[in-house]
Amino acid sequence: MQNLPVSISFLKLSLLSFQMKNPSSCVEIKTVTWSKDSHGLFDYESKNVQLSKTKIDSSSNVFKGDHEIIIKGSDELPPNKVDSDEQADHLFSIQTGVEGTDKYFLKPARIQNLDENPQKNAFLIVRSLKDDEGVQKGYNLELGEVVRLGRIEYRVLEFQDHLGQVQSLLTNDPPRNCPFNLLVKDCNNTSEGKRQCRICLLDEEDTEELLVNPCSCKGTSEYMHIKCLQDWISSKVKKKVNQSASCVYWKKLNCEICKVPLPDLVEVDGQRMPMVPITRTEAPYILLERVFYDKTKDNHTTNSKTMIVLTIQKDAENIKMGRGHDCDVRENDISVSRLHAYIRYQEGKFTITDNNSKFGTLILLRKDHEIGKRKVAIQTGRTVITFSQRPNVSSNAQVLKTPTPQ
Repeated sequence: MQNLPVSISFLKLSLLSFQMKNPSSCVEIKTVTWSKDSHGLFDYESKNVQLSKTKIDSSSNVFKGDHEIIIKGSDELPPNKVDSDEQADHLFSIQTGVEGTDKYFLKPARIQNLDENPQKNAFLIVRSLKDDEGVQKGYNLELGEVVRLGRIEYRVLEFQDHLGQVQSLLTNDPPRNCPFNLLVKDCNNTSEGKRQCRICLLDEEDTEELLVNPCSCKGTSEYMHIKCLQDWISSKVKKKVNQSASCVYWKKLNCEICKVPLPDLVEVDGQRMPMVPITRTEAPYILLERVFYDKTKDNHTTNSKTMIVLTIQKDAENIKMGRGHDCDVRENDISVSRLHAYIRYQEGKFTITDNNSKFGTLILLRKDHEIGKRKVAIQTGRTVITFSQRPNVSSNAQVLKTPTPQ
């Protein structure tokens, strides 16, 4: 009888070892690739696609080659691209959970530079997130989130809940996994001459307002009062207000003289101050920065930016986003559907929901996501990869080929 606990422990270890070698579940992976290569988009309405399936039952890495999705074991070397000696881009890992739990997680790789090549990253597809009844549940937006509607990208810079609590990238240090950097201009005084605001023409002795040099201008045009500059930006504001929400937006303007983009923040004596003149209210609001990627003739990416403040007047009301004239946030771009997505404030969260749009609503994958019985889908360029947990029958890992663009 004294050896009984030892025997039970031995049986448990044997069972655990058997489960690790022969897990009861696996991850079923399906890739669908749109045959047309257009700005890294995927047409969810098109039938001109190529389908591949596989499954894995152990930790693996997922790579993107020139025309293929490659799955390798976690202990295998990264593959090279077919058309070059460069290594394939590491998109994310599929990792098993705690031993014996039989869970799988998507773990994102290092995020590539969004400004240079946004297509090299993995994006979570909002319409794939569903509850137990199969109804789309949406995605709760967090600070530093990157949202894509077609080719249009939004970045969450700040929001306030109904209790008046504010979270902001403009006043606090960014979170550890923030995928982008704000433009900060060091405006410490290095000039030996007399400084004058080029807008109000007052000297620094005439007022206590802080003078900054946010652009590359020199001479008498170098300095401006922050208040004068913000008043000038405010004069460019456009507003759209309805009963449920108000949208305030303005282009992030360049200097009219040197054409340099104005920074997000200016830093003086170690203190950072936002350039955006936001009128904060007691109602919940969310501040978005809109970025549009456009390729020039020289194949360089130029980014145009717009700041958008969305204020919720009533709980559980939808803010409509799309190309249609009745949308609160209207985008005149063919990759955006007429009614593309909704943003709703409910239970202290801003939640975005896709409206079965043609090119989808995407969230940059920057934190671990559990793979369950409900399907979850990731988009990278013109390829959609769908994951779901299934009972394990056999293992059949392979390379997933995608077609050459037409």
